[in-house]
Amino acid sequence: RSKFHGPPTNETDEAWEALYEGGISSIHVSQAVLLPNWTEAIPGNETYYAVALDVFHQLHCLVRHTISMTHYPYSHTLMQNLIRKALLPERYGSPDNVITVPGENSVQFDHVDHCINSVRESLMCNADVAFNVWQWDDKKKRTKPRVDVLHTCKNWGDILDWATEHTMISGLDTSLHVDHEH
Repeated sequence: RSKFHGPPTNETDEAWEALYEGGISSIHVSQAVLLPNWTEAIPGNETYYAVALDVFHQLHCLVRHTISMTHYPYSHTLMQNLIRKALLPERYGSPDNVITVPGENSVQFDHVDHCINSVRESLMCNADVAFNVWQWDDKKKRTKPRVDVLHTCKNWGDILDWATEHTMISGLDTSLHVDHEH
């Protein structure tokens, strides 16, 4: 078992929270022009452009799920570990209390739906084709799937190092736009 697996504990919660150390990064214009999709220049530092590794977007959906005033002016709701914590409302509280838009008593369905679809898309695009095997369980007297098989992974430390080296020192003011050709 990994440190992310199993019943919730303070240690498990800390491990999940620590996953989301990346965020909005910046790259030089020479790299930005090579992207298949254009991205915004950083106001006040127009030789750098805002990007984020999609893995951190996906982890945001599972782990951090923060909606802040900077990104979404209509809400300042903090929803950490939303999907994972929704499994145990007795420990974390009802998800309905966490996923509301201020002034309304409704679930913010669109953002959660977007996150679930983003994780689905990533799973399908990066399909892990490691074989899960079936093995006899003497205690249960039946064949069971074994999913704790060896996987070939990218080096998470390298990914986190890149994100850390390129993290924007100050936040991205999403209310500002820099005119540029794209």
